[in-house]
Amino acid sequence: MTFRPMPILTALSTISLIILITLGNWQYARYADKMANPTVIEQAQERTEISVTIDRAHPGNVQQVYGFADSEPIWRRYAPGTIQTSGETILVMVEATGGATPVPIAISDLPETVTFEGFIAERAASSSRFSGRDDPANDTWYGLDPIALKDHLGLDETPKIAEPVLMSVRNAADTSQVRETFNPYALAKPVDPLPPERHFGYALTWWGMALGLIGVYVALHHSRGRLRFKKA
Repeated sequence: MTFRPMPILTALSTISLIILITLGNWQYARYADKMANPTVIEQAQERTEISVTIDRAHPGNVQQVYGFADSEPIWRRYAPGTIQTSGETILVMVEATGGATPVPIAISDLPETVTFEGFIAERAASSSRFSGRDDPANDTWYGLDPIALKDHLGLDETPKIAEPVLMSVRNAADTSQVRETFNPYALAKPVDPLPPERHFGYALTWWGMALGLIGVYVALHHSRGRLRFKKA
């Protein structure tokens, strides 16, 4: 066998190959970590029953926060209310709608009370530089920011957030259609809503691209006469 590599192509291909394999290994590590991580179950077992009286006299619509569940975009609906046992003012996630477009609903149209098993906790702002732009005028947010919501709703103090472990997700096209699903934003340590199988699929994609690059590299050198297989 004779092999005369093209210097520049070989250097670029080597760098690309390292990047593709590294990305594949990273996604596989995410997959393995999620498959072996028991913290979701452990945290969910610590939930308590919460009853909240919705402040239906509050003017305006529910605040809708963008997120993901079951690999689809959702809008989580938050409203001000008080915990029945303590009278503390909080923001409670009452339900969500599926789809990329939020469906407005007035706070006055919500039920008087909601009861669920979940968590109440202080939450830090969750938006990032890659999030969309918040639109307070239309009550839509791309990250949960209790301080911004306090100012927007005119609350006296920054509220704690009440989240159910199981949430109702309405079909945005037909809100009478409702499904129950796990709320990945309920736990003290937020859960990445992307299922582990997706990470495994991404790993296979990156590794497949690496194999494809090797194939193209070999074929190109062979077609240019730089790679020859001699018979013994």
